[in-house]
Amino acid sequence: MNRKTRLLKRYGGLLAAILLIMVLVACGASQKYVLRSEQDFQRAFNDVYFQGEAQMEAPVKYGRIDLLSSEYAIEVDSPENFHEAIGQALHYAKETGKKPAIAFYILEDEPGHREKLKYAVWLCNYYKIKTWFINEELKKARKK
Repeated sequence: MNRKTRLLKRYGGLLAAILLIMVLVACGASQKYVLRSEQDFQRAFNDVYFQGEAQMEAPVKYGRIDLLSSEYAIEVDSPENFHEAIGQALHYAKETGKKPAIAFYILEDEPGHREKLKYAVWLCNYYKIKTWFINEELKKARKK
């Protein structure tokens, strides 16, 4: 039996056990947020940016505001729906007397999303609508 075979036989079980423990710990480590839907992004953004203080799904005439803070009426949406998001943000601001805002998120980075996002931000600036990028806010919060 050569040296490598003896070492593998001697320490192979130990290495396998260590590897198994590492995999179990990695899989069992809790993630702060599971982001699969718009509501998941709403909740996560509310937690990290407003410390959970913004009201979620606040009803207004002909709709509901995704997040209502002391200063902003916020529509949470993906760049795919920026047309509707702009209209909703302006509507909710009018209904509440708050400033209009949109918090954009990207669930899956698809071709064209970045260009749509740039255009949507340009439009938001034109209409004086505050914008956030939820993905970036969550990254910043993880670094803290």
